[in-house]
Amino acid sequence: MTLPQIVTPEYEVKILSKDKPIKYRPFLVREQKIMMMAVEAKDIQSTVTAVKQIIKNCVLEKNFNVDDLPLVDIETLFINLRARSMGEILNTYFKCTNMISEDQHVMMTPKQCGMIIEVPVNLLTDVKLSNEPLPNKIMLTQDVGVLMKYPSLELVNKLLESNNETMIFTLVSSCIDKIFDKDSVYKAKDATQEEMNSFVENLPTESFKLLDEFIDKIPKSKVEMEKKCSKCGFQHKFVLEGLGDFFL
Repeated sequence: MTLPQIVTPEYEVKILSKDKPIKYRPFLVREQKIMMMAVEAKDIQSTVTAVKQIIKNCVLEKNFNVDDLPLVDIETLFINLRARSMGEILNTYFKCTNMISEDQHVMMTPKQCGMIIEVPVNLLTDVKLSNEPLPNKIMLTQDVGVLMKYPSLELVNKLLESNNETMIFTLVSSCIDKIFDKDSVYKAKDATQEEMNSFVENLPTESFKLLDEFIDKIPKSKVEMEKKCSKCGFQHKFVLEGLGDFFL
């Protein structure tokens, strides 16, 4: 017996690493189930696996590989998928941390207001990139330069889990795509991680700062909103940034 199939709508979204918009469909029940299981697991690896599987299922492009996407593009895709599948409005909740005295006429030790503030976020209109992308070509000397790339979700996850003091050096070396001089171009993928780390560690301080600035200003999905506490009147500034804040 052939049962009827419900046709799902298609949408497009522009991401930084692609010249043309990416076509995608909303979640189906199976993707909603993947997301719910990851939320219940409450660990980073489950979240990463779920996000990648959902994007892989829902993107409608041929030869699309989610592992090739930088983190900023995964954020953009997932936020748009969530908006088209579960509604554009994401209701977030924050606790008012303003210190108040319950009785202004009596000397009392101030305590936290504690009021729960609801902040609705429109995922399609309120979410912006935190920075404009910097040029990925960086000249380290007059003759030597690098072409940078944005880090992948997998790389960022591994570095966060390692909690290593030298994480920034590994991140910088992993985001170098090519090194060039006036005679040759050297692909980072043809070098070992140790060779790339050595290249970075032997840079002059001023040259390293240029690479560090590129990393520091990598665009992220971000929302900045202000709302007044209805109990104490304190004006709060709320920030949502990065994949984790938009996952639930």
